[in-house]
Amino acid sequence: MEAASVRESAKNPFVSDREIYEELVRHEGLRKLRPLFDPLLGHAVWWIAPRAVIQSRYFNNVIESSYEIWHDPRLRKVDWMKHLPPALKGKHVKYTTPYELHRIGARWDIHVPLLAHERVIGYAGLVGLKSGVSHEVLNALTGYIRLLLDNCFKAEEINRLSAAIRPRAIALSTVHTVHRIINSTLNLDELLTRLAHLTTQVMRANRCAIYLAEKPLKPASPSRKQRGPKTGCLICKSLVGYPKKKERDFRIAFGGGVEGQVAQTAQIVRRKKFICVPLIDEDVIGVVKVSDKRDKKEFAYFDQEILTTLAEEAVIAIKNAELYEEQKKVTLSTIQALAVILGTQVPSAASADVFLKLALEIAHEMKLSDEDVQALHYATLLKETARVGIPPEILHKPAKLTGEEYRLLREHPIKGAKIVQSFQSLRPVVPIILYSREKYDGTGYPKGLKGEKIPVGARILSVINAFEAILMGRPYRGRLSLREALDEIQRNSGTQFDPKVVDAFVHVVEREGFKRLLKSIGMEG
Repeated sequence: MEAASVRESAKNPFVSDREIYEELVRHEGLRKLRPLFDPLLGHAVWWIAPRAVIQSRYFNNVIESSYEIWHDPRLRKVDWMKHLPPALKGKHVKYTTPYELHRIGARWDIHVPLLAHERVIGYAGLVGLKSGVSHEVLNALTGYIRLLLDNCFKAEEINRLSAAIRPRAIALSTVHTVHRIINSTLNLDELLTRLAHLTTQVMRANRCAIYLAEKPLKPASPSRKQRGPKTGCLICKSLVGYPKKKERDFRIAFGGGVEGQVAQTAQIVRRKKFICVPLIDEDVIGVVKVSDKRDKKEFAYFDQEILTTLAEEAVIAIKNAELYEEQKKVTLSTIQALAVILGTQVPSAASADVFLKLALEIAHEMKLSDEDVQALHYATLLKETARVGIPPEILHKPAKLTGEEYRLLREHPIKGAKIVQSFQSLRPVVPIILYSREKYDGTGYPKGLKGEKIPVGARILSVINAFEAILMGRPYRGRLSLREALDEIQRNSGTQFDPKVVDAFVHVVEREGFKRLLKSIGMEG
């Protein structure tokens, strides 16, 4: 029997004889074989079976599988010992013809070997053929079976290739998705939450937990294992799909539980109901555990491949976020040190913290982006930087300033911006400091900007500066009460101040929690 394309499956380790045979018996074309050829072959008994079944003489299986395909009750009356293909009674026979005819009494049997991998994987046949059937009809029959086998091999090959490619396609898609997440946020907590949700979606699981090592843990060598687990722990940073009573930030000791063992050994653990994978940079930095598949099936090797790929990309995202957080801390420390060195902090550190908190709360009330909030944070700490260049007698003068003194004072934001812009990481802060003395109606300085042409951070800082001056007092004016300060700010809404900023400011200041903060620094009433 010629079947070149089927024999090529011998070179393909993915497709087995059994799989090709099972694909064949499921094929709709096999069911159509009998009604198509019966009129030409005299209504013989049709049968099919894999080689292993016939060799073992499990004839009931031959009967049942053939009946399921062709529904012929005569199958149960055949003497299968008599009609067994002769090739199965001796050694392996290499078939050189597409079929064999065997005379039994007045009738004929036809045996069609099903060839794949240059081996017989089974037989199809007919029992009780009448004489006189032409070779053309028999060749057409075997050609049809050959075509079915060829199609079955290709279908099974596609199925296997699809199964092999699917986890890689998912992994590739996961890489792109993680890259989008990396670019969408550098906040570590937010990043881990998004990664946990993504993991449950990709893995089609209900639960995901992400743990980070309290400090990076080097993978254990055999000698380390013999000495026992290292001290330290994993901290749970993100949970998806767990009961609400299970809180974040609980700890698991290195070597304790599945998660601790994975962290200590840097080895993947896969069980029927979960997979636990280490997050490895140069050291183990954490663990991700996925459990409870939505389809209730067991986790397979390709699930492990997908999660491993996701974990590799997650490490990059986590390290980027950690680096960003570290840079923020360094920048903030630099700003705080700069403010102290230049002597620009207001007299009370406690009051400085309150006004900083007020600025940030207004920004959140107005739903500013993380980048804008951070720039405002830095600008509030450095808002009086240029005072170092203004003579103290002008800053503390109780009387009205002269024209020249007022001109020097108006240079205050320009000088402050010049000091700040020398720091690359503080470039977003420059416009806030430079334009913090602008007025909403365009009568401010240094540029006379108007309305929303003034950066939003500068509009917020303008309100903060005024509120601080009213509450804390200045050499030329005494302190006012909180109520008086609120009234003053609201009176100047739309002229000196942005009405949207004033609305957010009032909402924040009138909160009970914020009133208590103001009271703690002696600002009440």
